[in-house]
Amino acid sequence: MDLEALRQAEAFFARKPQALPSVRSFLLGALERWPETEIVTQKSQVGLRDPRPYCALTAPRKRVKGRPAPGALLSLFLPRPLETDLLLMAVEAYPGRFTNHLILPEAFPPSLWDWTGEARRFRCGKD
Repeated sequence: MDLEALRQAEAFFARKPQALPSVRSFLLGALERWPETEIVTQKSQVGLRDPRPYCALTAPRKRVKGRPAPGALLSLFLPRPLETDLLLMAVEAYPGRFTNHLILPEAFPPSLWDWTGEARRFRCGKD
């Protein structure tokens, strides 16, 4: 595990301290499930790749009307739009490739790991 990459990802969310527990839990859970995954912190997001990006975490600045202000958003790159209460929007970035923007919950439903695994298989061709 690359502790420096994990530290940089946590520093990215410094202005959203309420998001840190769920972000840390998600990153550690992903690394536990898929140890080859690399955490890449950029200016606008924290991405997970193996070797291609399959999901990203962001710290939103704006609220969505009618929803609580999320601490972090999880974007999953999938071949389909998801149907869940966590979904803010799904955008078909390319034909057959949807970016599903989800509110990252404090307690992850098992389906969140299923969707993340599906995104990893779709983008990286790995089980």
